[in-house]
Amino acid sequence: MTNAPIQDVDAEEIKVDVRPERERKGWLRRSNPSGSPAVIDAEDLTTSIGGEAQTETGGKPPWMLISFLLLVILPTIIGGVYFAFFASDQYTAEARFAVRSLADDGSGDGGDMNLMQMQAAPQDAYVVTSFIHSSEILSRLDGKVDYRAIFTNPEADYWSRFGADDSNEEFLKYWNKQVTSYIDGPSGIVTLSVRTFRPADSVELVSAILAESEKLVNEMTVRAREDMLASFRREVDRTGKLYQDALGRLNSFQQQSGLLSPELQAQETGKLLTGLLAQKLTLESRLFVLQQSNGTDAPSYNQLLLARESLDKQISTMRAQLTGGGNASLANVITDYSKVETDRLVAEKLYEASRRNYDLAFASAMRKALYLTVFVQPSMPEEALYPKRISTPLFIFLGLLISWATLALIWASVEDHRL
Repeated sequence: MTNAPIQDVDAEEIKVDVRPERERKGWLRRSNPSGSPAVIDAEDLTTSIGGEAQTETGGKPPWMLISFLLLVILPTIIGGVYFAFFASDQYTAEARFAVRSLADDGSGDGGDMNLMQMQAAPQDAYVVTSFIHSSEILSRLDGKVDYRAIFTNPEADYWSRFGADDSNEEFLKYWNKQVTSYIDGPSGIVTLSVRTFRPADSVELVSAILAESEKLVNEMTVRAREDMLASFRREVDRTGKLYQDALGRLNSFQQQSGLLSPELQAQETGKLLTGLLAQKLTLESRLFVLQQSNGTDAPSYNQLLLARESLDKQISTMRAQLTGGGNASLANVITDYSKVETDRLVAEKLYEASRRNYDLAFASAMRKALYLTVFVQPSMPEEALYPKRISTPLFIFLGLLISWATLALIWASVEDHRL
């Protein structure tokens, strides 16, 4: 190729057009002081100005497209293939229950107006759901249901089933993914769902969980009742022992004195003494009549005297029994008996009061008793609800797309600040 003569120009006056199409043709455009354009060879120009002008060759790799394919499209395809052809069917069994407690509605003062109603116990419902997701229920189910065999079923795909050699802690995490519970706040209704690889296993596992939850509620009721009644029961035992001791002392006193009730005996003795005094008064009246009629020599007068002496002796004996100075007198016996009987009465009243308090506490505890009421029993599932073979890959794609777009925006922002 023959080049045109080059006029003398300074290097600063050379204007290079770097448009791509002219670079591919290998020529540059310049302007001289006279304004006439001159075409020079790129190689000669590079040599003349010391290699300062260079041409761009090639382009950058399409990293955005590559990252989109690797981070979004490829995982979506893999997930879609897995959920479409390899993911095992999972059957869901569901039950609904509520934890209820008896409560007094307070609508009346008593009688039929004071009715018992069932009220929700939401706090206890949270206790039950926490129990369902704890290792305690696994220990209780051990030996009743082979839950590990259910979730390590070899017929299930590798990514869905649980590893047979994994630890108990890992199984608890897997359990909490397969067993879910939800509490409706206002109503306190608990929805229990279990997913397994066979319909019968789901129903069996839900029934076992409900049975253990009901046992837990009953244990909570019994424990709360025992804690509440423990002090009242101890008081009943203490006052009962006092009452038994008082009865024992009263019995011993009655055996020693030979009297069931000294007070009754004193009353009977007093009646007899009153009768004897009346008879003595009658005799003395007859004797007075005989004395006034000069009948003291009559045989009847002597008989009346003898009768009066006999009455005097009987009266003296009875008076001695009632108020004599000895310990055997009824007055002293009644005093000792009053002490023993008072102790018995006090012990009896204390025992009755403690029994009444215990009965009231027991009734209050029964009103606070908890009951697990299942109103939706688990039924045999007919169709596998999981996995979601269409929606799950779609959600995976959307999640990856959002993540990729976020990273791309961050990278673009970093590049923009770098320039």
